[in-house]
Amino acid sequence: MILGIMGGMGPAATCDLFRKIIDSTHASKDQDHIHIVIDSNAQIPDRTQYILGGGQDPKIELIRSLIRLEMLGADYIAMPCNTAHFFYDYIKRYTKAYLINMIGETAAFLKFTKPDVGDFLLLATEGTYISGIYKKIFKEYGLNIIEPDDADKKVVMSWIYKVKSGKFDVSPAEFECLVKKYIDDKYIPIILGCTELPLLAEQIGVPEEYIDPVLILARRCVELAEKDKEKF
Repeated sequence: MILGIMGGMGPAATCDLFRKIIDSTHASKDQDHIHIVIDSNAQIPDRTQYILGGGQDPKIELIRSLIRLEMLGADYIAMPCNTAHFFYDYIKRYTKAYLINMIGETAAFLKFTKPDVGDFLLLATEGTYISGIYKKIFKEYGLNIIEPDDADKKVVMSWIYKVKSGKFDVSPAEFECLVKKYIDDKYIPIILGCTELPLLAEQIGVPEEYIDPVLILARRCVELAEKDKEKF
């Protein structure tokens, strides 16, 4: 099995997925790891700007990345960008490889591991919120997505763009203050629904428990690779 990573959205998030796949793999030597090819295509236009109506269409570059990865032999492809999943149904038609749906994998994982929890607070890009991709997929699993108000959505968006530019000047107190408005002393898990947010949480030491779709995706990639090995 060859796994393709459709990267560049952003480059640091691509590295984060690669690292988490390595960390999730049970390996005692190099040869135990997954064969991975990465296309870190940082020229893919901003997904949120397009969804908001003010940017270039990213579909052409997304499809080019898919085709490049398939030509490099990828049997499975992981796309570590939540917002890009708005285009999932459209772009998957352009590859014979299996394009893993990170949001679908996250919903399935939470339904299985947290059967008594129905509500989840989503922190994401404005594009992800407007697209409704989390709400749509989570509803299929009987799960409910809670979103911050418009002002706080812009705050989260500013955090994301700071991380993309290499800045992590958000304090744990700022993070905690924002999420506390919505969990209201209830057990409502927080989904870090943008691949830059787990990087931020790790860097600043966020005290709250959170769900990392990138880690869920990484573990799913490893699981698929292990199942593939069992065939032989």
